[in-house]
Amino acid sequence: MTVCLVNEYFPPHAPGGAEWSTEALARALTGRGHRVVVLTPNYGAAPREERDGFTVVRFPFPVKRPPGRTTIPGRYLANPLFYLYAGIVVARLARREQATLFHVQNKHMLIPGTIARALTGLPLVVTIRDGSLINAAPVCLHHGDRMPSDCGLRKLWEECSVEYFDLYVKGSRSRLLTKLAFLYFWLDSRLKQRFLRRVDAVVGVSEGILDIYRRSGLLAGISRVRAVYNVPPVTAVAGPEVVEAARHGLGLAGKRVVLYVGKFSPGKGTADLLVAAKKVVASVPEALFLFVGEGELAAAGRHIRRLGPLPNSEVLALYPLADVVVVPSVIPDALSRVILEAMAAGRPVIGTRVGGTPELILDGKTGLLVERNDPDGLAQALLSLLRDEALRAELAAAGRRRLDELFGPERSLDRLLDLYREVRP
Repeated sequence: MTVCLVNEYFPPHAPGGAEWSTEALARALTGRGHRVVVLTPNYGAAPREERDGFTVVRFPFPVKRPPGRTTIPGRYLANPLFYLYAGIVVARLARREQATLFHVQNKHMLIPGTIARALTGLPLVVTIRDGSLINAAPVCLHHGDRMPSDCGLRKLWEECSVEYFDLYVKGSRSRLLTKLAFLYFWLDSRLKQRFLRRVDAVVGVSEGILDIYRRSGLLAGISRVRAVYNVPPVTAVAGPEVVEAARHGLGLAGKRVVLYVGKFSPGKGTADLLVAAKKVVASVPEALFLFVGEGELAAAGRHIRRLGPLPNSEVLALYPLADVVVVPSVIPDALSRVILEAMAAGRPVIGTRVGGTPELILDGKTGLLVERNDPDGLAQALLSLLRDEALRAELAAAGRRRLDELFGPERSLDRLLDLYREVRP
């Protein structure tokens, strides 16, 4: 088959885990003998590139950005003009590349994908990676695991947009502008929900995220819905001598290192982790919390070190240096790439009981689970691991085995290729 993977970003422009997951999928499909063409807007890279056996085609886009995690304003992608333009271009490129099917990897290319499907007659598979088809900023998922039954304009205007302003925006934009922007992106999500019904198959990166969409009534009428886990990253487990040398070079010798990777935001649970960190250092003074990502941290102290956003290669190099990796998300992660990367590196992980995380972490067996919004429970879980080297080693080894057994690339690829064959005419 010639598979067109379609996404709004792709390395070297990679603001999140979706882009690296797409790259891993492209490599894996190529390794199984299929031809892969990645179609994506061009923010300033080569228009056409051959890499690792697959082809990247970047179509013209007026806004440019430097390589890295930098995004463009959402309004440039979430608008009807982009949808129409991208749909026509993707259809033209798919014809030129003699594609067999489209596989859209993220939300903003859903509508262009359905337009390209209508223009070419090729089947369309869409991957759901988060809750952004419920709303671009689904604050409802801070509190529950479904779209509220009374979701509508009044609730959005009087409750959801106000909560979003208080949590994320306060001080940087007026309340009215925030509410208007929230309304615009909510309407855009409603439009995407309508187009979701026109796809040939939906792939969820976990059963947890699919269950959220099922409970929300957004998968009704879609005949093919499958959970296919992301292809895990290829990460070598560093030897103890290498780890100790690297820890010494970063000034981590003698420290118990807790690593957090992700945005610093209420939805990612960073505030809970900061509260837990204070409790932990009171009992384990050698504990050091490393924060890697973007945003503001409302804390300081010798036990906190912010490294800021880093390239993916540098993030992968940090995992072996950590004693524990923490993913304290409040909003459900569909399938946390950080957990996958930590397990692949042989590190024990603490996560929250939301989204697809319980599919990765079996509490007490392959990691530890706590409730979201529970800094006391998070602190206790951290203390139990930081004080017990044998438990850390046991959970890390079990997590690595689970990754190999349940989330191996062959298992995921087999399920995905079966679905591809099913949707082909």
